[in-house]
Amino acid sequence: MNHRPFRLLVGLICGLLLLVAVAAHAQGFDPVLSQKAEDYTQYLMQWHSTGLGGVSDILFTDDSRQQILQTYGSGDSEDWTATYLVTQAIRYSITGDAEARAEVLRIAHYLHIVKDITGDPGYLARYAAPDQAPWNVETLNNDNRYLGTGDYGGDFWLGKNVRDKYITWFWGLSWAYDAVDDADMRATIQQDFRDVITTLHDHNWTIIDPWGQVYSAAKILPDIRLSILVQAAHVIDEPEFWSLLDEEYRKNEYALWLTSIAFFNKYYEYYAFINNYSNTQPLFRLWPDRTRLAHLFHIWDVNVRQWSNGGHNPFFDAVYYQGCLRLGGCDAGELDAIKDDAYQSLLDMYDAPNWQRAKTCTDLPLDPFSVWAHQFLENNPWIGQLTGIDIEPQTAAPHEVWDRCWESVLWECSPYHTSCSAPDDPAHTTHGVDYLIGYWLGVYYGILPGDGPYGDDELDDDTTPPDDDTVDDDATDDDTVDDDTVDDDATDDDVTDDDTTPGDDDTQALDDDVSDDDATSDDDNTSAGCGC
Repeated sequence: MNHRPFRLLVGLICGLLLLVAVAAHAQGFDPVLSQKAEDYTQYLMQWHSTGLGGVSDILFTDDSRQQILQTYGSGDSEDWTATYLVTQAIRYSITGDAEARAEVLRIAHYLHIVKDITGDPGYLARYAAPDQAPWNVETLNNDNRYLGTGDYGGDFWLGKNVRDKYITWFWGLSWAYDAVDDADMRATIQQDFRDVITTLHDHNWTIIDPWGQVYSAAKILPDIRLSILVQAAHVIDEPEFWSLLDEEYRKNEYALWLTSIAFFNKYYEYYAFINNYSNTQPLFRLWPDRTRLAHLFHIWDVNVRQWSNGGHNPFFDAVYYQGCLRLGGCDAGELDAIKDDAYQSLLDMYDAPNWQRAKTCTDLPLDPFSVWAHQFLENNPWIGQLTGIDIEPQTAAPHEVWDRCWESVLWECSPYHTSCSAPDDPAHTTHGVDYLIGYWLGVYYGILPGDGPYGDDELDDDTTPPDDDTVDDDATDDDTVDDDTVDDDATDDDVTDDDTTPGDDDTQALDDDVSDDDATSDDDNTSAGCGC
């Protein structure tokens, strides 16, 4: 009997079923937004993350955009490189895409380079690249430019680093550690976190360069300490680091009310908000107990969120939305509005390649306080001379994304502007990380269509009390593997329950059991524990 026609028929049927499955999966993502994300990723990989891997804006030799003249803004490269790493870690965790996995490994290696190239175990470079054109053109005359030695001979790096680069460095690598199960990468991240945290602690939480110099914004503030410590404790998972986190929390539990006030950032140095949200996202994602998390969320909501809310900012809104998912109690109508606004804002952003362009924004009514403050500072110039504060009049309502001035990183700049000044320059393109972080965080937390773990089609995480993480009420259970950081079952999802003895299989502060069976603390899925 000739079985070949039968086998061909079976093969054809299987192939059709596979195509149907792929199509069904692809339909989970919005086709327009996901294609825009893909276009930004491909353009970034081709033009904006070459050299050793650092991400920055690019100036091309001409409007055809076929040859790089130089980097642009490489002093802030570490921020955008690490943020890009977060997006690819999320992309891989959702899609399992091989390219995303390769990007996680590539960028994680680059973030090891920026630590290793300085020769100081606790000091990070702002940027590192080959010491040749086009990578060194922008910085040839910089006074913070240093040549690499040893394995990095032929490279250069930028110093005079500040705390916001440490925020994003930890943020990107902690996402990479969780997303990709690669033993070498994880061991490197663990050691690098150990080195940097130990050095900062020994230096009284101050960034000191390899020559003993301290520059501006070198102090690691209390809220930053808590964020980088919870990431280090999560990754290294040793009692020493959990104890250090507990010590810093107890020391700053109430001081945070004073040290995290961000009222003036709405009117002056708006860019500081992007640092705060990059710092807060991992804090909310990894904080191990519900009671302290609620305290931190409340302080942040009062001191930061109310001054940065409503700016048509999918990145900022995703961080707030994430906190609401963990704690409940947020207004359902507000969360629905966030979904609608995030979708429209990302839809309105320019497609890749996003090049610098002139823009005329709509005239909107002015904010009375900003007008008064501007005039007050004009009449009392000594205040500005003493503090450096300079407040300009701004609009009362934020401009929507379609009505915003062009900026290299949209979320870094105020949506309350009164005019735009950038001219057309098609030879200047930006990396698009601002789009990618808003998109992938939105997909991950179910704000945007997709297959994120918090999407309606995957996990029923109620956004209002009672939180469902103490009861297994999901239509589709996500605990098919031992994922202890996202446990929504009423029972222990571990293969072997060894929590009755020290050294259990859960992280000490993230125990997925219903009852409190740890010898050290109550960290289970009860009202007193983390039920994420």
